[in-house]
Order: sequence, then structure tokens, then C-alpha cells
Amino acid sequence: MSTADLAAAILLVLGGLGSFLIGLKLLQDSTEKLATGGLRKLFAKTSKNPFVGVGIGTLATAVMQSSGATTVMVVGFVNAGVMSLSQATAYIMGANIGTTITAQIVALGDFSFSEIVIALTLIGILAFMFFGKKSERVGDVGLLISGLGLLFLGLAVMKDNMQSILESHEQINAFIANLSHPFLLFLLGILATVLFQSSSAITSIVIAIAMAGGVFGGGGNAVFYLILGTNIGSTSTTLISSIGSSTNGKRAAFIHFLFNLFGSVIFFVFLLCFPSFNDLTFASLFPHSPQWQIAMFHTFFNVVNTILFLPCIKLFVKLSEFVVREKKKMTKTNNELIDERFLSTPAIAFSESIRFYHLIAEKAMHNLNDSIAAFVKKDINASSRIKKEEGEILLMSRNLTAFNVKLISSEVSEQVKRRVSNMALDLADIVRLSEVADNLVKYTAAAVEEGLEFSPSVELEIDVMKRLLNEQYANAKELVEKPNLPLLRLSRQKENEIDLQRTLMVEEHMKRLSSGQCSPSNSNIYLNLVSNLERCGDHFNFICERACQQITDSISSHV
Repeated sequence: MSTADLAAAILLVLGGLGSFLIGLKLLQDSTEKLATGGLRKLFAKTSKNPFVGVGIGTLATAVMQSSGATTVMVVGFVNAGVMSLSQATAYIMGANIGTTITAQIVALGDFSFSEIVIALTLIGILAFMFFGKKSERVGDVGLLISGLGLLFLGLAVMKDNMQSILESHEQINAFIANLSHPFLLFLLGILATVLFQSSSAITSIVIAIAMAGGVFGGGGNAVFYLILGTNIGSTSTTLISSIGSSTNGKRAAFIHFLFNLFGSVIFFVFLLCFPSFNDLTFASLFPHSPQWQIAMFHTFFNVVNTILFLPCIKLFVKLSEFVVREKKKMTKTNNELIDERFLSTPAIAFSESIRFYHLIAEKAMHNLNDSIAAFVKKDINASSRIKKEEGEILLMSRNLTAFNVKLISSEVSEQVKRRVSNMALDLADIVRLSEVADNLVKYTAAAVEEGLEFSPSVELEIDVMKRLLNEQYANAKELVEKPNLPLLRLSRQKENEIDLQRTLMVEEHMKRLSSGQCSPSNSNIYLNLVSNLERCGDHFNFICERACQQITDSISSHV
């Protein structure tokens, strides 16, 4: 092979690697979008059972094709306080198993049907071009097929050109064969993975070299040391993502590092002590398929690690707590912030956005109830607490709005965009609840300062209004997640009851004024309070109507 031919072959290898990485990215993005609902349900479970946690971590990573993405999500959930460190550890263990699916797919590249998969690239992109706008799901399936085809195409180009290079340049082949020192291969795996930020990509490249005839270290266990190194290098993504997270977020990232480090070191020592391991196991099972030897070892290693360390979850948590100490001062509570790590995986980011939205709504409703109770009890000491809650609600609302702007800038479905758009309008209504709570604090302070007294019937009337508002809040909470006409009709009925209760409260107050049961000096505060509470009902009604707008518009168009 001439110098020009060698240069051309190297360029084609690089081009094949580019095609492979693009295919892998398309595969990751399309499977994630197709499984959006499934991913949301998986991560919503956050089971305390470690076996279930391992299963969820495995499935989620198999879908996202990246253990790094899963573990970054886990750090985010721990940082947000919705997942414990023990749960996170089980998820991380599962993620390490799930990531091996990529190597298994790549190992199929030497099969005869790989040409068919490559040819499907055209069909996939045509489906996306001609049907993607009409059906997002069909478009995503098209991209998934194209991604798989590009992955196999890149693999084939890399394999064929590497094979030509290795066959015509014995010195290159000899160089790969001489890379036999376990520590050197181990370090090479770590550095390459840190550089590419993907253990799946490095493992796949190693498989492509093996398929082309390159034999690391001349055979035996040599290539396995490199795979062990990629396992440690993969933790760099999580460690980097944990910068700026809470103490527990950092601990989750450290647990990921510890788990991969301990497992890799144990297997490293095992392979050193058992040099014929590959010859007696995977090489004998797949004698003419070095790619399957690598892929199967990758899976075997991660499964055995999980089995070995699953009973040690509490130990990992204690070690992380010992190394990563609790900070004495926290400038922001977890509840006030939404973690931008989730944005790397839009499906999970959308799920987290919804969770955070409901958290804001719950805080606002709790603050409103607190302010009503404070008014009835004339508790002026509640003022600072309610004002602090209002500040947190405003901050959370701004954080969620900024997060959602970034979310809809990524590749998300039209359905997600509509929901996020509604969420922005809902937040304005929700924030008004905390503003009403602040108004009630002022009314309480004025009533105490002026020494105003209200008749016992006032407390009963306020209690009825409070009950109706809480019932309408429950309706709104359910409708935003499951829009349906029967519940919408119920919410409209509840809105009428709130309006009637306001009218009743005003009329009863006027009667008390006429009979002398109530002082005219009470009127300004009481009537403003009643008006504010009724307005809260309006805001709930806006949320309910907005959630069901598509349904009501559809009915109107068919009338």
C-alpha cells in the first residue's frame, strides 16, 4: 500500500468513525424520544427495592444507549432530593449493565445481514423526510433506522479500511500486538474514554479493530484490560456533571466512581492471576469471533460486578458520606432549584419540569392555606414564614421558566411544546396564589393592629371557601395530567360554587352589618379578603380550562 493509499485508508477510517458516532447519536436520540413516556414512568418509580432499581437503571440505559446519560440523570434526581443515595446506587449498577447493549449491537456488524441494515438507512431517512411532519413518531422511527444503518455503515468502513492498513503495514499490526502491558492498556482505556466521554464509543472502536484483525497484546486477556479502563473513564462524565450540585449529588457521582473503580480493580487482579481466562471461556465459546469475546466479557464483567456489590449498597453510601462531607451552609435549598443536568436528556427533562411545576403549585397552595389559617387565628407571627415561602415560589417559578425555555429549544415533540407553553401560563396563575397569601398577611396585621373582631359565622364561611378552593385545586392538579370532559364539567361546577360562596359571604356580611352583629370598620378588610379568595378560584378555573382546551376545541370543530 502506497503512502497515498495509506492516507486515503486513514481518512476513510476517520470518516467511518464519524458515521459511526453520528449513527450512535441518532440511535440514542430517537430511542429516547420514542420511549419518552416509558422513561418518565421508569424514573418515576424510584423503587426502594435494589433489584428493581438495578432493573430500571438497566432498561433506561439500554434505551438511552449511554450509562453516562443515566448516571447524570441519577445525580440530578439525588440533587433534587427525589431519590436517596441507596436508590441511586442501585440505578448506577443497573446503568453499567445497560450500557453493554451497544457493544452487543456493534458485535452484530460482522453478520451477513449488516448490509441489509445499512441499506435501510435510505428507507429510514425517506420516512423521516416524507412522513416526519405528519407523524412525529414515524419520523423518529425513521431516524432510529437511519441511525442504526449509519452505525453499521461506519463500522463496515472502519473494519474494511483498518483491515487493509493492518494487512499491508505489518509494523502497525505489530504495534497493536505489542500493546500487551496490562497497566498500559488499562490507562489507555481510561484516557480514551475521558477524551471521548463515552465508554460505548471506545468499546465499539476496540471491537471494530478486533473485527479488522487487530489483536491487542497478541491475544489472551490483553484487550480486557482496555475494557476495564473504559469502565473507570466513563465515570468522568458523572464526576464533571456533579460540579455545583448538592452534597448528595456529589456523593452519588462518587459512588459511581467507587463502584466502577472497585469492580475494575478486582477484575484487573483476577485477570492478572488467571492469564488463561479468555482462552478457557469466551475464546473457546466464540473461537472465530473476537468481537463477541469482547462484547460478552463487557456484559459478564458488569453483571458480575452488580451481583458482587449489590449487597454492599449501604457501605458505598457510608464511604461517600465519609469522603464527601456535608456543607455547613447552603445558599439555596434543593427545592428552589431545577437541575439543568436533565436537559441533556429531553424526555427526563420534561418529566422533571412537570415534577417541579407540581412542587411549585403545592407550595403555593400550602402558603395560601397557611395564610387563611393565620387570618382566622389572628396569627401575625406567621407573616415571616408566609413571605419567605412567597419568595421561594417566585424564585422557583423563574427557574422553571428559564429551564423550560431551554427545554423547548431542544428536540422535543409538539405535544411537549404545547404542555410547556401551558405550563408558562399556569405558573402565572399559581404565583398569584402566593400573592393572595401575602395580601391575607396584610389583612391579618391590619385586623390585629385595629383590634377588629369578627363574628363566629365568619370563620365558618371562610372555612367553606377554603374547602372549595382545595377541591378545585385537586381538580386542576388532575386535569393538567389527565385532561377529560367529566372532570372539566366538575371543575366548572366547583367554580360556580366558589362564585356563589363569595356572593353568600358578601350578603351575609351585609346582613350582619344591618343587625349590628358586625362593625362597619371590618368591611374593607373582610370584603377584600373574600374577593381575593374568589379570585384564586378563577385562577384554578383558568388552569382547568387551559388543560382541556384541545378537547373542547375538537368538540367545537365537530359541532
